[in-house]
Amino acid sequence: MILKLIAGRLHDLNERLEELAAENIILRDGSRVKEYQERIAHLEFQLDLLKRHFSSDGVESFSSQLQERTASLLIFNQKGRILRLAIKKQAINAGSSLGLLKGDFAINGEPPGMQTVSDTDEVLLLFSSGRVTNFRVDQIPASLPGNDLDIGQAAIPDSPHAGEALVSLIPLSRLPVSNYFLQVSRRGSVKKTMSTIFEKVLSTHYLGRGAVQKNDQAFLVMLAEKKARLALATNEGHILYLDADDLSFSAEERIRMELTDQIVAAFVPEEKDWVICVTQNGKIIHRESSNFENARSPASRGQALIPPSRLEQGTRFIGALPCKAPDWLVTLDEQGNLKTWSVKEACGTGSLRVENQFISIGLIPSLILSGEKV
Repeated sequence: MILKLIAGRLHDLNERLEELAAENIILRDGSRVKEYQERIAHLEFQLDLLKRHFSSDGVESFSSQLQERTASLLIFNQKGRILRLAIKKQAINAGSSLGLLKGDFAINGEPPGMQTVSDTDEVLLLFSSGRVTNFRVDQIPASLPGNDLDIGQAAIPDSPHAGEALVSLIPLSRLPVSNYFLQVSRRGSVKKTMSTIFEKVLSTHYLGRGAVQKNDQAFLVMLAEKKARLALATNEGHILYLDADDLSFSAEERIRMELTDQIVAAFVPEEKDWVICVTQNGKIIHRESSNFENARSPASRGQALIPPSRLEQGTRFIGALPCKAPDWLVTLDEQGNLKTWSVKEACGTGSLRVENQFISIGLIPSLILSGEKV
């Protein structure tokens, strides 16, 4: 019995010795040191995001500084060009013009995207291949509203590689307090990625295509916390809500669509948000986010918001957004006219004055302009 105990102890010690020898080899070749250095660098990156979001001098000081600064409306096309438009609170009025967009803003029939961010934000770019990269907003020169805005002369922080296009752009300020990256494809495939592995995503510059079908491609990515809900909106007028916690870590088709349909918007609304859907002829459908229930079946069509008679007449959604009453809606028409609209007034009237058909919409949150936390 004593010999068995000694033999067992010697076996344990031998295994531990092998583990220590392996760790010694790792330390000698520097791989463990490199791993720790990469982890420290990622933590410093997240700390820098928090500092820029809240300011090391305190929220109150940060708010007063932000009120003096402008927000940035980023307009981007598939060629990777990003136009940064400086937005001031006092310059926004219902129906006011932000300028005339010129150049190739619609590439291969795909309209440009719009995203409003703080001037201190770090931004993540997603390409159709699943490749990602990041840059600081203040690295792009700002243009002022009211001028002719040539997107053909706009900055290219990262040129698309052969065969890929820039499809999504999001701020990373909420990365340290988020749990997931939610990714949606054009044909309705959805997957989630834990935000804890974003260090690896940034180092490899790859998040994944997030698509099931070969002819599908990445469309949009967003940050989300636990218990969040993901909303999908299609061109032919369907809205589908999904529980983020129940989503798979591999791409799955979660919405059934006709072959002629495609996803035009995906977002993570808050409980008290309004959801507004805009058609190409300026009609607005809005609902409270709490009125939508989560889909119960693995692949559902969602709730239809455009009547069949309107679909036959060619009515389609160009986009959908979560918003609040004090926010501002931005529209881009086929001639390049950029205009702002009061969300409260637009929802009240149910339509926007249209001279040319709309092709894209964006949002300027009132919180960004007021200097409050977003």
